[in-house]
Amino acid sequence: MSDFIHHNEAELVERVARGDEHAFKMVFQHYWPRVYSVALIFAKSPEIAEDAAQEVFAHLWVKKELLKEVKEFKAYLLTAARNHILNKLRSQVFTGNFDEYLKEYFADSLSDPAASLELKEASRIIEAGINRLTPQQQKVFKLSRFQGLTHAEIAAATGLSQRTVKNYMVSAILSLRAYLETYSSSVAIFLWILLFL
Repeated sequence: MSDFIHHNEAELVERVARGDEHAFKMVFQHYWPRVYSVALIFAKSPEIAEDAAQEVFAHLWVKKELLKEVKEFKAYLLTAARNHILNKLRSQVFTGNFDEYLKEYFADSLSDPAASLELKEASRIIEAGINRLTPQQQKVFKLSRFQGLTHAEIAAATGLSQRTVKNYMVSAILSLRAYLETYSSSVAIFLWILLFL
């Protein structure tokens, strides 16, 4: 970190953009704790957070030429970290069973009664919200969000037109958003981020 302090950040970032590995190493060492912390806040798993943080920096190096256009590097990097971990979490939600995902998400702290209550609350909230949808909305929403199917794939699987699938998805999302907005708990906010951002 002391090396970083003795350099101008803008100059270091410019050097990274030109492919300077030493400058990248200094940026990496300085910002690693912050990027990891952002990942850990969302992932709640040190292993997932570490993987995500490494992927953020790997992506930064691969796309280093884009840094020439960046004005506020710290904000850019932390936003990239947040977006990456949310995408990583969403991909887990959309390709599996939501209840199983929630158990995994809270697994590190399930011995804590508060975490167990959070898990039960999250399951109850999302289940109640989905149950409020029409049967067709439920089917389309689950295929999209829990199985990761595209509108075209859902249309093929259900025999509906893509326009109808899109209409069902839009109405389902509007209904679920309105439902989740009636809650102020951190669990509801977490669900809102995963399902809609």
